[in-house]
Amino acid sequence: MIFTNTADYGGSLIDTISTRIKTSNSVNIASGYVSYDIISKFEPDILKIAKDGGLVRILIGMAFYEGLAKRTLTQLRKIETKLNQFGGQNGIYVCFTRRLHCKIYCFSNEKTSPVIYVGSSNFSRSGLKENLECTASINDESDKANIISYLDYIFSEKNAISILNADIVAIGSSSYKKRIELDNLSELERFDSSNIDLSNLPVFEFSLSHIVTSEKSSLNVYFGKGRWNRASGKIVPRPWYEVELITPRTVNKNPLYPKGKFLAYTDDGYIIPMKTSGAYFKNIRSEGNLEILGEWIKGKLQRNNALIPLTPVTEDSLEKYGNDKIRFYKIDDKKYYMSF
Repeated sequence: MIFTNTADYGGSLIDTISTRIKTSNSVNIASGYVSYDIISKFEPDILKIAKDGGLVRILIGMAFYEGLAKRTLTQLRKIETKLNQFGGQNGIYVCFTRRLHCKIYCFSNEKTSPVIYVGSSNFSRSGLKENLECTASINDESDKANIISYLDYIFSEKNAISILNADIVAIGSSSYKKRIELDNLSELERFDSSNIDLSNLPVFEFSLSHIVTSEKSSLNVYFGKGRWNRASGKIVPRPWYEVELITPRTVNKNPLYPKGKFLAYTDDGYIIPMKTSGAYFKNIRSEGNLEILGEWIKGKLQRNNALIPLTPVTEDSLEKYGNDKIRFYKIDDKKYYMSF
């Protein structure tokens, strides 16, 4: 059986989800996104299951990194607080180790085998009713067992945390704006880039395409495992602009490659204190603050509408920008002109 939100192909999923929740004493939902209206619609059923000694676990896959609408965040925290009163594993969770984009609905009771749906439908009105989606029921018992095992894995402590213990920002809030604001470059020394003649300067280049294939690459460390913040007592993502470029041996063995501290004179007039470190000096970073180099790179992408803040830099981002290479023109051993 499939559900596509189209009458000719299984219809919408929302009525089936509603029926399954009401007839189950164990509900596990993993969804990339959720919406306020859907979580509010099913709140009474969710709380009843937990109150009656059942199990309700909802995992939101993208919220830790991308944030949530303010009223959705408030509602989810309210429901989680209520679920905590019933103990056990009941709760609203977020994934804090990497972005989770699956959509899995698993319902069970004492009388029947678990009923599982997997597909593209988020736990939202658009996913369950409005978008053209495709979500299918899983009938093979071996597949069911594997999916249940996977659910236990993504809900485990190594991947998921209560939404109350995670630093989730409300989209559009001051905290959200602070996370993505471009201000790290404002205190840097400036220069007139037109005064530098590149025609006779030796150059080497570093292709960013080589490091964006992994979501948690050195350009996308924001999407790695969150860190515990001692002050707030919550798990927080790493800074959005944190970047350290890890070069391959083919690049860092180049005689032109810098070793140790140097100054990068950028194509847009900034002077960035930089350094290389690690084995073969393979790590290129801004000195002292990893966010400076990251803001320089990601800021260019964002201003050219090639990157949406709080989403990964991909090969598509670089293609939209029109360039995937950072070029280092050597002025002397401690000075380079850097363009992107």
